[in-house]
Amino acid sequence: MSKKASKLALSSLGAVGFALFANPIALAEDANHSPEPEWTKYSYEPYPFPYYVDDVARYPATTPPEGTVNRHGEIEYLADGVFGAHWFVDVEGAAWHFVTAGDPSKDVVLFIHGYPDTWYAYSKVMAALADDYHVIAVDTLGYGQSSKGAEIDVSYAAVAASLIKLLDRIEVDTFNLITHDRGSVISDHLIATDGMSDRISAFLRMQQSFDQPHGLPRPPHSAMATAEFQRSETLIKDIYASNYASVELPEDEIARLEWEWGFKGTAEASARTFQGTSFDIEREFRMKNAVPRMTMPVVILQGSRDPAQRLEEYFRSADLLPNGRVVIVDANHFIHAEDPAAVARIARNLFEFKNADRAQAISYEPVRFIHPEK
Repeated sequence: MSKKASKLALSSLGAVGFALFANPIALAEDANHSPEPEWTKYSYEPYPFPYYVDDVARYPATTPPEGTVNRHGEIEYLADGVFGAHWFVDVEGAAWHFVTAGDPSKDVVLFIHGYPDTWYAYSKVMAALADDYHVIAVDTLGYGQSSKGAEIDVSYAAVAASLIKLLDRIEVDTFNLITHDRGSVISDHLIATDGMSDRISAFLRMQQSFDQPHGLPRPPHSAMATAEFQRSETLIKDIYASNYASVELPEDEIARLEWEWGFKGTAEASARTFQGTSFDIEREFRMKNAVPRMTMPVVILQGSRDPAQRLEEYFRSADLLPNGRVVIVDANHFIHAEDPAAVARIARNLFEFKNADRAQAISYEPVRFIHPEK
């Protein structure tokens, strides 16, 4: 079925979706969220299983964690003509929630989000790549609609180990990788695992320290390791209004980011991810265990406006990699929110040409903010 025909078919199911399933605002209330007055903008519809039999077979269903909203196989509008599908898959008792888009027969792009984000942070980049790739964005354990109870190990090493088992379960062998912030720390443990470097075709790593010590000022990890910090009702709004962001995100975008962050248990789980680690511990592990295995084409993508990650920290990073480059953009910490088209363009270039222009070890790429600068 063509994308146009598929879109028409999916649109025709909208009224049926709201008739068959519970009101989404009520679902939000059940999930310990405040009612979302603009929720219908993100309206979820029943997934048309007959059109995606292969996909359904690939992603075996499990019971979603208590208090979540989506159902296995539900679809969500991402952009014009692009729909994503929500999935829940069990890995040794932990439920992983992830969203896919694009043709499952094409090369996979796996997205691992950072802090304080979820799969949704990548939705616009996913939509921009879905024509040519099968894109998969996970909620890492502890975040979004994935498992996050006290019994779940949400350390970066444990999340990476569970993610590998998820990839095996859903039959994803080789893939391109895009990570941001704390997701890049998870990727260090992913790559350090025997056999995984051969499965990653290319790696786009955004906004995380690499070979140099993290510059000052460092984010306050000691405070972030407390549930009190993570429970702040204005956490998302404060971060996206801080000097870590250069654009004014629309209110509905902030509301959606807050909603994705607001599932019960996220604050406690997020705090646990910061316990027992530090920038220096992470750097030592990366340099000893992950960097030697980064043999795939790698682009380290950094925003020149990030107040805590100075560009000089990355000027020699590419020299440590057999096929690595550093790309600088005139953006801030949340590059994928400020200019998703630039991230998609840089990713396409990496995935297609595999750093063929590596002679230019450090390059500067233009950006075009999709929202007004602050």
